[in-house]
Amino acid sequence: MRRHTLALLGGEPAFEEPVYITKALVPDEAEFAARVHSVFEATWFTNHGKLVRELEEELRAHLHVGFLAAFCNGTTALQVALRGLKLRGEVITTPFTFPATIHALHWCGLTPVFADIDPRTYNLDPASAAGVVTGDTSALLPVHCFGNPCDVRGFDALAAEYGLKVVYDAAHAFGVEHLGRPIGCWGDLSILSFHATKVFHTAEGGAVIGADASYYDDLAMLRNFAIVNEDEVRGTGVNGKLSEIHAALGLTILETALREFDLRGRLSEHYSARLADVEGVKIRAPEEDTTHNHSYFPIEIDEERFGLSRDEVNLALRAENIFARKYFFPLCSENEAYRNHPSAHPSRLPHAHRLATRILCLPNYGDLGIAGADRIVESLVALHESAPLVRSRLGAPRGS
Repeated sequence: MRRHTLALLGGEPAFEEPVYITKALVPDEAEFAARVHSVFEATWFTNHGKLVRELEEELRAHLHVGFLAAFCNGTTALQVALRGLKLRGEVITTPFTFPATIHALHWCGLTPVFADIDPRTYNLDPASAAGVVTGDTSALLPVHCFGNPCDVRGFDALAAEYGLKVVYDAAHAFGVEHLGRPIGCWGDLSILSFHATKVFHTAEGGAVIGADASYYDDLAMLRNFAIVNEDEVRGTGVNGKLSEIHAALGLTILETALREFDLRGRLSEHYSARLADVEGVKIRAPEEDTTHNHSYFPIEIDEERFGLSRDEVNLALRAENIFARKYFFPLCSENEAYRNHPSAHPSRLPHAHRLATRILCLPNYGDLGIAGADRIVESLVALHESAPLVRSRLGAPRGS
């Protein structure tokens, strides 16, 4: 392994330019322009146009789900999914997720109830969720964190026992299959994010997916102000439609995204092999009987064994122009809007609180290449080998 002198210790940064956790895919410019030109010719820019319908069918077929309803973003998709199921009262969810998951519940007038995560998968633990079910519980909202599938059978059993709906936040799980089924065919509904930070994206966008196509019409109505026809509005909807321009981007980028998943898979395998023997770095084992999408590459930093805390590692990597991410920190349960909920007390979420101080997602995208991944690994190894000196240069007390 090449010896790397850390930037904090007088060496040159590992990268001349910043390397971020991901890099947005860019479509073929000419192909995208041709699709946009067709939008200009039709002068149909929104309101469920030809390209949105085409994108919905392309993605539905690719993901092997019963239906796919496209939305302007994943958060709105989740809000409409929750509204479409006519949920009331409390919904059990995870504190270890992006804030949008919990905000969607709050905006729908639902009360989020936090349960702890499984420290092996980072996902909501069905056993912990079972401990907070009450007579007011109407649903479960687990998250396939980093694209790693939840204990779907465990949640099926819990839902059946208490008569609950199950909505999965599958924002990270595009294309994942688990136990012989597409990830979107578990539970009642799932949502996807097509934000530009995702491998498949439409710049801004999202979708509700599921096995039961009978949900489609109601969801499509709710995303269009609950308009049934020009003479009838049924209830309260939102403007959640995806535009034709965004659909053009998605249609153009789909094949590129499928190749990108493969490239990220190779990088993930390379990272795993190179980091396997680095003391204090833990890599989550992939789930069995699963087709993964490799969108993220999280590692756990064990401060005692590595010699530096996760936050110190993150700061030191930035000196190398390596911009990893502390997903998910702080926990959603620590947000001022939710921290006073009884279920948010740290004593009830020990695994989530522990993992929130240890997880670091490394850059993982096709253009990084094996050579780029090697430089990141070399930086981590150098940090471990020089931990006391790095800590003194950072000026951070132990355990901070």
